[in-house]
Amino acid sequence: MKKNNRNYTKAAAVFLVCMALLTSCGAPKFEMASDMAYTNSSASRGVQADYKSKTEGAAYENYDDGAALGDYASEAAGEKGGTVYGEETADPQTEKVQNTDISTESINSEMLIYSCTMGIDVLDFDPSVENFRAMLKQYQGFVESEDFNDGGNMSRWYDEKAEKWSTYRATVRVPSRVYDDFCNEVAGLGDLRSKNASVENVSQEYSDLSTTLKIYEQKENRYLELLAKAQDEANAVAIEEKLTGVQVEIAKLKTRMNQIKTDVAYSYVYVTINEVKEYHAEPVHTDTFGERLSNTLKDAGKGFLNFLENLLFFLIYALPYLILFGIGIFLFVKIVKALANAGRKRKEKKAAKMAERMKEAEKIKAENTETVMKDTEDK
Repeated sequence: MKKNNRNYTKAAAVFLVCMALLTSCGAPKFEMASDMAYTNSSASRGVQADYKSKTEGAAYENYDDGAALGDYASEAAGEKGGTVYGEETADPQTEKVQNTDISTESINSEMLIYSCTMGIDVLDFDPSVENFRAMLKQYQGFVESEDFNDGGNMSRWYDEKAEKWSTYRATVRVPSRVYDDFCNEVAGLGDLRSKNASVENVSQEYSDLSTTLKIYEQKENRYLELLAKAQDEANAVAIEEKLTGVQVEIAKLKTRMNQIKTDVAYSYVYVTINEVKEYHAEPVHTDTFGERLSNTLKDAGKGFLNFLENLLFFLIYALPYLILFGIGIFLFVKIVKALANAGRKRKEKKAAKMAERMKEAEKIKAENTETVMKDTEDK
């Protein structure tokens, strides 16, 4: 009995300790879970950090933004029958969807942007382009951008025989309700060489933008109320600055939402129409020996005549230079001959002077010899 009483006493003590721990830790854990649910909900809409940094200021530090946001979230959750800040959902079907894999029916397919890129080859280019424009008008679409290229070079000279391959590119928008019909009819203009279609689901983005816009509009109304009640000019200026920032964000959100609506209502179609020509194979012809010989003789005669023609044109072109070259050679020869004659005359004069000197020396020598001979005879 004593042993059983001791066991009961220990069990009771352990039970009391567990109850105390659960009592002390239950409320904080619940509050933490609630805070985490609120944080995740705000982050999914992309507003908590953005609004906190943009809307807190000295002029309205004591204004309870959190209470207003909480009221709005409670109203939104009440309309949808969902959860608020970590509370359990009131719709068991919603809870079932959240805890299981997403089914096809649960995907929002109302905000879809369709786009298609097609490349088409046609034999009759101009009529095909006109038919394409007529189709676009029939389906109540419009051209966003277009480009035409005739395939010719960028030279300023016109060549009537030059071969051209025209190309037409266009980005058009058509109502999404006739998107498939329009694409199928355009594909029948010619030979469809390529087609690439895609779909973008912007439902989640549009929903997030709508939620963010409502929150910004509530903040705008609160700032307008604060501005109407502001008595200090400094506070009024600060509130106006914050109000302007909120209004700018509202304008950006509305612009993006309008763009999404337009893209959803009018699909994108990128069309390229290329001009092609039908290929005709020519039969292969082999020349005979006589034809090759005749062609060779003709080519040789043409080559010789071209040589004589080019030689004549060269002589005509070079004649002035040849004349100047001939005059230069003639003058050079004249100058050389003149210098040679002058040198020869100088040598002749020098030889004549030497001959006269030798004659005079012989004459003097003869006279001296005669004088010597006379003196010898006299003696």
